[in-house]
Amino acid sequence: MIRQVALLTLRAGCTPARLRAFEAALDAADRELGAVSHSQLGRHLAGSLCGDYTWDVRFAGANPPTLEALLASAPLAGWFDPQSADCVVADTDAVRFAPQGREIQAPALAKGIKRTLLLRVAPTTPPEICERFERDIQRMPGYVAEIRNWAFSRTDSALHATDWTHVWEQEYDALDGLQGAYMLSPFHWGYIDGWFDPEFPQRVVEDRFAHVFCGTPSSVLAWE
Repeated sequence: MIRQVALLTLRAGCTPARLRAFEAALDAADRELGAVSHSQLGRHLAGSLCGDYTWDVRFAGANPPTLEALLASAPLAGWFDPQSADCVVADTDAVRFAPQGREIQAPALAKGIKRTLLLRVAPTTPPEICERFERDIQRMPGYVAEIRNWAFSRTDSALHATDWTHVWEQEYDALDGLQGAYMLSPFHWGYIDGWFDPEFPQRVVEDRFAHVFCGTPSSVLAWE
């Protein structure tokens, strides 16, 4: 399975009617494009850092079209082409990867919350330290029962060039699971935060990251 997570930033001045049409077009990409087996678009909620939408895609085969070819395809081109009167997207920040660590406890989750964190581990980090960081992140669901589904993966620059190194995704029944239980978890602040905090010697994650969350009509992480 190859997935894509793209953070989309809107152009200024998009009308509500144009945005509704844009949302419908991206949600229908799995029906309009043979290379796409699943597609879901989520508008970011207040408090997200980076972009206005998360666009999740699962590709139908092992050799997906490039991002440029995907965005230039007939059903999508007008929304992304800056020369088009219909263009609504000012910037697309995408990663592609084969999902790695993953646990699905609620495959039928509906009307929940999907949170995505894109991060970059410093390139000078020794491999064994990076692997320890990855193991620690994947321990978090054991301390936060509100995480219903999760996935943690390294990005694949061979599929699409990116500065992001990892994708950390979670799904919750409700927003409080993220903003309450997860964000206030003692394991989060007492242990995991050391990998991110510049004042901790174990820190490996660089300052720039994307923390976004949106409503999800159905589980993305349970896609098979």
